[in-house]
Amino acid sequence: MQRLRRPAVSLATCLPAVGLILWRASSAFTPSWRQLPRICCKHTMRAVPWELSPVHKEFPRAIAKSAHIDERAVQAAADALARSVVEGNTYQFEALSVVLRSMMPPNTGANQVRGPPPDALLERSSLVWSEQDYQNGPQENLRELQGYEAEYALRVANSPDGFRDAKVLEGALDLAVAYLKNYAVDKADRLYAATEPYCMERGLPWDVKWLQDCATLRCKQARQPEAAVLLEEVAKRTPPHPATLNNLGTVYNMMRQHEKAQEYFEAAMEVAGHDEPQKDDLWNMGIAKKNMGYYEQALPMLVSALEQWKVDEPQDDVTIAKLHDTVGSCYDLMGRPDEAVLEFSQARILFGRSIGAESPLYGSACEGLTKSLIHAGRYAEGMDRLEETFLNNAEKDAIHPTPLFELLGYALDDIIGPGHLDVQELGRLEVPIEIAVKNMVHRGLDQDGNAGVVFERMAQVLLRCSMAQGDDQQQQVAARRRQFARYLLERALPLVDACTQRGEADLTHISALISMELQVLNSQDALYRKQLGGNMDPGFLSE
Repeated sequence: MQRLRRPAVSLATCLPAVGLILWRASSAFTPSWRQLPRICCKHTMRAVPWELSPVHKEFPRAIAKSAHIDERAVQAAADALARSVVEGNTYQFEALSVVLRSMMPPNTGANQVRGPPPDALLERSSLVWSEQDYQNGPQENLRELQGYEAEYALRVANSPDGFRDAKVLEGALDLAVAYLKNYAVDKADRLYAATEPYCMERGLPWDVKWLQDCATLRCKQARQPEAAVLLEEVAKRTPPHPATLNNLGTVYNMMRQHEKAQEYFEAAMEVAGHDEPQKDDLWNMGIAKKNMGYYEQALPMLVSALEQWKVDEPQDDVTIAKLHDTVGSCYDLMGRPDEAVLEFSQARILFGRSIGAESPLYGSACEGLTKSLIHAGRYAEGMDRLEETFLNNAEKDAIHPTPLFELLGYALDDIIGPGHLDVQELGRLEVPIEIAVKNMVHRGLDQDGNAGVVFERMAQVLLRCSMAQGDDQQQQVAARRRQFARYLLERALPLVDACTQRGEADLTHISALISMELQVLNSQDALYRKQLGGNMDPGFLSE
C-alpha cells in the first residue's frame, strides 16, 4: 500500500476524544509537539484608562459610562433569564440575553483588547465529564449530565475572564464531549461555536482538541465533508498517529469514498505497528470491505471484532451494540435477513437499556431491524420498528429530510402492500410526522426542495389512511388527517416548483403528484363534509 504523505495524529495521545473511532482512544499524554508560532507583541496592553491630552477636553465626555444603568432593571431581567432557563423558555431567554448585553456600558474596541492569555496546559486528568461512559439508562445519564452542567455554570460564574480563563475553556471542551456522548448535538454546537477563537488563539494542544472533537460533532450532524476538512487540518498540525488516520477513514467511509477509507485504515495499522489486526482494525477494515461489497471478507472480520470485544470489555454495552449493528448490516446485505434480525435485535436491546430510546444509536439499530424484518417477510413486526425509527429521527437534534423520506417509502411500498396490512396502520405515523414537521420548521429545514419532497410523502401517508369508513369518530380522525395532508401539500408545492425553476432538480413529477393529491383531498372533503358537520381546524401547529 502506498504510504500516505500527509502526517496525522489524534489527541488520543493526550486527551479523551469521542465519536468516530475514538470510542477506544486511551494512549497516555506524551505529545512531542512544538508550540505553533503565535503573533506576539512585546508591548504590554495597559489595563488602566489612558490620560488624554488637553486637546480632547474642549467638550465633555461621559466619564462614568455605567452611572445611569438601572440596576433594578438589570436584576429583574437576570432573574427572568434564570427562570427562562429552568422553564426551557428559549424565546424569552433569547430576548433577555440580547437585552442584558445591550445594557452593558458602551465601550470601544480599544478598551476590549487584551494581550495573549497566559500559557496553560490541557491536562487529561482534568477532563472528567467527558470520561464518563453514560451507559446507566437515559434518566440517570440525564441526571449526571445536568449535574455537570451545574458544576460548570458555577465555575463560569466565579471567573470574570470567561473563556479566556483556561479552566473555563477546559471545562467547555470537557462538557462539549459529554454532550457528544449523549447526542446533545445542539448544545455541543453552541459550545464549539463559542470556544473556537479561544482555542485557536492558544494553539497546541487546544486547537487540535477543538478540531478533533468538532469533527465528531459534524459527523453526528450528518455534515461529513466539513468533518473531513477539520480532520485534514488536524493532520497538517500534528505528527502521524493511528487515531487520526482511523478517524479520516471513518469519515470517508461515511462519504462513500470506501477505497480511500481503506487506505487510511491500512495506514493506521502501519503507523500503530500492528503486524496482525487488532479488534479496532478488524472493525474498521470490516466496515470498509462491507461497504465495497466484499461481504465474504467483511463478515469474519466483524464477527471476530465483536467476539473479542465481548471477551475484553463485556460491560461496554454501547460498543458491543454498535458491533452487533454492523454485523447485522452485513448479514442483511448478504441476503441473510433472519441472522440480521438477531443481530439488530441484540443491538436494540443493548442500546435501549444503556442509553435509551431517544438516542440516534437506538434509532439506527431500529432502522436496520426494520429493513431486515421486511426482507424476512415479517411485515407487522417491521411496522412496529419503523414507527420507533421514524419517531427517533423526528425528535433528534440532527434531523434530516432524507431518512424521513426513506422510512415513509418503506411504510408505503414495502410493508403495507406486500404485507397485506390494513392501510389504517399508516395512521400510527400521524403524530411522529407532526413532530418531524415542527422540528424541521424550528430548524429552518422547511424552505427548500428537500422539504417539499418529504412533505409530499408525509401527505401521501396521511392521505392513504384518511378514507374513513365506519362511525363518526373514525370519520373525524380521517378529516383531521386530510387537513394535515392539505397543509403539507400546500407547503410543498411552491418549494418543489421553485426547485425546478432554479434548475436544481427536475421535480415536475412531484408537482403533478401534489396537484392530483389535492384533487383527491377536495373530493374526499366534499364527500364527508356533511357527516363531519363542517370544516375542522386541526390546530397541529398552534400549540
